Amino acid sequence: MKKYKKEGKEKAKTLGQLYQFTRKAHPVTGFIILLLGVYHGSQAYSLYVLHTGTVLLYSIFIMAITALVGQKFRAFQKHWRVVHRGIGILVFLSAVLHVFLRNII
Repeated sequence: MKKYKKEGKEKAKTLGQLYQFTRKAHPVTGFIILLLGVYHGSQAYSLYVLHTGTVLLYSIFIMAITALVGQKFRAFQKHWRVVHRGIGILVFLSAVLHVFLRNII
């Protein structure tokens, strides 16, 4: 029985370290994705043309603004993660549209 408790503690410690790493890396990767999207969009078309990529880029931008504003304003602190996850669904659907049906708009 002690063997399982020891393995459980080691696994929890490893998962805790992984969580801390991803928590620090998440905003950085989000910013990099936003920059790559701006670069990709400016090379492919223009940032002012309505396209599925533009919809995707704007939804990523709104997602980033939600995270930044949600952490700063007291009225929004409790619910910003729910909104952030909901916009994540919008980002996923926009990405699918952009990859498979890019000329739909």
